[in-house]
Amino acid sequence: MRAGRAGAGRPARPARGGRAIVRAVHAPPFSIFSAVSELLVTAGVLFVIRRNWTRRPFPFALFLAVTLFEACVNVLYMASRASQAAVGAQTLSPALRLAFALHGMLSLLAFAAFVVLGVLAHQDQKRGRWFFPEHPALTWTFLAVWIVSVGSGEALFVARYLL
Repeated sequence: MRAGRAGAGRPARPARGGRAIVRAVHAPPFSIFSAVSELLVTAGVLFVIRRNWTRRPFPFALFLAVTLFEACVNVLYMASRASQAAVGAQTLSPALRLAFALHGMLSLLAFAAFVVLGVLAHQDQKRGRWFFPEHPALTWTFLAVWIVSVGSGEALFVARYLL
């Protein structure tokens, strides 16, 4: 082992100049995929809402694709991470565990709201109405919750794997 690098289970040794070099935590591929795909899902959510807001045809196929992808990939990711945390597979500080739990609950709330609002928007359009511009307070509240949810997830990814 070279001086200045920490091995598995060994503390960091001082490098030249007296500063310790700590081994970085490597992000699992599923975590990277989920973090990147969540940004793409957010683009899809914004597109669906903007399209309805501007009184253009509701993109039901895109809504369905985004919803199914979010349910099958990102919700599955959160469930797998929660189960790992529950059995103590990884050592996390209590503050970080709380942050992950709050983020998970907010994300599930935002996802459920997107599904409900998207279905309502699709049904309203069939009747010649435009859901999102007719409910601006609800729309902006949903968008704020969604952005906080995604932002907190990305911040937790950075805090957990990049800092």
